[in-house]
Amino acid sequence: MILVDKKVIFERLLPMVEKASREIDDLDYFYHEVVKILDSNVPYYNWTGFYLMQDGLLQLGPYIGKPTEHVKIKVGQGICGRAVAENSTIVVDDVTKEENYLACSIETKSEIVVPIRVGDEIIGEIDIDSDEKSAFDDDDRRFLEAVADIVSKKLANK
Repeated sequence: MILVDKKVIFERLLPMVEKASREIDDLDYFYHEVVKILDSNVPYYNWTGFYLMQDGLLQLGPYIGKPTEHVKIKVGQGICGRAVAENSTIVVDDVTKEENYLACSIETKSEIVVPIRVGDEIIGEIDIDSDEKSAFDDDDRRFLEAVADIVSKKLANK
């Protein structure tokens, strides 16, 4: 794994996400900007994107990374669908050990999925894949949950 001082990076990125939240009115552009901030500043975030709830399914939103065939995911299906079904952040250290894993890229080794809630309703999620095993720890979880909270507050005020 690439050695980075995560806490320093995350402390620098949160204000950038907050600023984008305040300054960008168009939601699609805002999602793109958040993805760009995360992907371009955290070296082990190899696929970075949003899935948004629409008609009871997770629909692929803005992302940076290799193309994926998983543009619609049922609740409970794969790690993304499981995060919605369980209403919780899920960290997978080794995707090859997950029987419910939906492979997007053979390079992906680990994944973190963080639900985005408005009130009690999950309206989407942040999905990050890494090409390194065990890439995500509690610092990533806290950081991405804070990002999800910023997104949630923006959506609640729309």
